[in-house]
Formats: sequence, structure tokens, C-alpha cells
Amino acid sequence: MSESSKKNAAPVVAVLGAGSWGTALAFLVGHKGTQTRLWARDPEAAQRLTATHENEKYLPGATLENVTVSSDLNEIVAGADWVVSAVPCAAVPALAAHLRDLLEIHAVVVNGTKGLHPEIGLRPAQIWEQQAGVFGARYAALSGPNLAKEIVRGVPTATVVASTDAATASAAQELFAAPTFRVYTNTDLIGVELGGALKNVVALAAGMGDGLGYGDNSKAALITRAWREMMRLAEKLGAKEATLWGLSGLGDLFATCVSPYSRNRNLGYHLARGENLSGAQHEIAQVAEGVHTTRAALQLAKELGVELPVTEQIAAVLFDGRDVRQAVQELMGRQG
Repeated sequence: MSESSKKNAAPVVAVLGAGSWGTALAFLVGHKGTQTRLWARDPEAAQRLTATHENEKYLPGATLENVTVSSDLNEIVAGADWVVSAVPCAAVPALAAHLRDLLEIHAVVVNGTKGLHPEIGLRPAQIWEQQAGVFGARYAALSGPNLAKEIVRGVPTATVVASTDAATASAAQELFAAPTFRVYTNTDLIGVELGGALKNVVALAAGMGDGLGYGDNSKAALITRAWREMMRLAEKLGAKEATLWGLSGLGDLFATCVSPYSRNRNLGYHLARGENLSGAQHEIAQVAEGVHTTRAALQLAKELGVELPVTEQIAAVLFDGRDVRQAVQELMGRQG
């Protein structure tokens, strides 16, 4: 096929990850009439999705249209023009390495993962560049206050798609935009990815406050202080302050800290109610990226000389078994 024919042909979109977020993105693009493929790692899950056209576990009632489901990753990405990654950040290195020689040379990877790698602290963009040689015009990130259950219900939603290449960001905007899904563009890729990742740490703290039964005074103070320290870290890493005040920062922060659909907020809630980390994770039955991002943020802060007192207390609760009330007392009594 000639290059001009490729440009005129209808795009093929591969969405990797059949959790709530990946399914919602496949639902969104498929309902626009775009040929969409959805990768479910579990063969049984792929069979159920194929039979019912519905993700009964994560998004019951949302019928998939124009979506082919398979557990064969190679089959899903073959010939795809757009590859949308919606897997947990910890799984991105292996996924990117596997796809290095399988992606079409013109294919654009769109990152939908909101996290930092727990061991190496890298953003998804850095991982895709290292492991698959994908960067620049071949990479974009989608982030914002995008709760999956509301998207499939047709609730008016806005998001940001970022790429260092403005033309790629515009093309991705056209791919995802829908009557109830407004898409903005940005070239601050660092800011958009960090905003989407770091707000999950704050949501853990917000959930802990809710679990303790604290009021709005406490929640407002906690969110404000935690977000300010996350912004300090993000700016040190190259993010623009204006981006962090936008949809992929403050907007996503608000949704994640207050919504009953927020897995990070819910995890914090269960921790404050006396469950350990393992029990709380089992309770929400989905990956809460804030756990790994907390660890990564502290490592990055140490390297950069940034003080993160709220994040340190969250980490102590997550990994050291500190009581949530004790963590609050430490914050209220600290100097400065």
C-alpha cells in the first residue's frame, strides 16, 4: 500500500489492556465507527468479551461496538496505526520490549497509563523510548479527569492529549474526540504524564482522611499541601507549572480525590479503616498506581533534593505499617 493510500485509509486502533480504563477507551473509539481491537491478557476474559460485547467485571452495561477482542498480543497490534497502552506502569517495560519489532513503522503509541515505574521511577514515555525506540512524533499521552464508568455513560468529559510533536497531538485529538468527550492538546509531555501519575499519591491521602471520618477542612488542607509538594517535584523534573494547573493536573486531582469510582482514593479509605496494604488492594480488585508512584516519587525527590513530607507519611502507612492517625499527628506537629 502506498503512503498516500495509508493516509486515506480508515485507521486501525489497538487498545492494550482490558481493565476498566482500556475497555472505556475501546468503547469510546469503537462507538465512533473506528476499527478497534482490544487485548485482554486472560484468554477466558477475551472469550467472555467476545461473546457478550461487554466487560461485565469492570464496566457492566457498556456495550462494545466495532471492537474485536483477543488474548493474542501479536495479532492485536499487527497492522495497527494507533497502539493505546492501558496496562499498569509496572508492566510497561516488558510490553514495550515485546512490541519493539512488531509495531508498524508509522504506528503511534498513545500512553493511557497514569503512573511511574516502581523500581526505576521512569515515566511511560521514557520507558517506551528505551525499550521500543518510540518517541517524538510516534508517541502521545492521554490524561485528565477521566473516570471510566462516567465516560461510557456519556457524561460530559474533557481530557488532554500531549506529544512533543504538535501534529501528532492534533491527530490523536481527532481520534478520540466525541460529542461527550472533549480533547485538548498540549506539547508539555512531561507535565501531562507527571500530573496524571502524581495526583494518585494525593488521592491515597484524601482517601485516608475520608476513612478516618475527617471533614472538609482536613481534606482541603491535605489535598492542597500534598499537591503543592507534588508540583515542586514535577517542576524539578521539567514539567510546566501551567500544565499542572490544567486538566491533567488539578482537574484529574479533583476527580481522583473525591470520586467513589477512584481506586486510589478507595485504597486510602480501606487503609484508614484498619486494613493492611494487601487486604486493601484485594478489596478494590484493581491496580492503584499511587502505591508504586509513592515509592518512585520519594526516590526521585531524594535524588533531586525535594522535600515531600506528606508523601513520606503516606509511604510509612503503605510500606511500614504506620497507623494513619499517627501519620496525621506527625504532619500536624512537624516544624515548618
